[in-house]
Amino acid sequence: MDFRFGSAWVSALVVFSGRTYAQTYTCRAATDSALIVIRNYVVELVTATDTGTVADRVFYDLPSTTANRVTVIGTGRVCSQAGAAYHRAVRPAGTPAISRTLIVLKIGTTRYVVCDMDEVRGEFTPTVVFDKNWVEIKGWES
Repeated sequence: MDFRFGSAWVSALVVFSGRTYAQTYTCRAATDSALIVIRNYVVELVTATDTGTVADRVFYDLPSTTANRVTVIGTGRVCSQAGAAYHRAVRPAGTPAISRTLIVLKIGTTRYVVCDMDEVRGEFTPTVVFDKNWVEIKGWES
């Protein structure tokens, strides 16, 4: 068997397989069942008056507000910003970005809650709280 072209073939494989593809970030629709569960939990956190749930809200640095101030982000620039911030929060620095389908909730004017149901750690999915500048604040896994 002749192996003269072996190293050239391996080099070509490395060059062509090293292509990077643009990731896309899409946001789930307001009717998505997973989004509804996360939204209901966030609404409970931000509207609660009982001491236990208020303590959780304070821990996650979420504002106290009304249910109608928890809005679903469905498309656009905010969805893309959320995807990039979420990726930075849940993956090690330098990890190539991947396409994601996200749950993005805006709470008032100062916070976002972001989750990707396909980002799994064991049996749990990380949900991350960001400020209005996409700085990670806190998060939980559910």
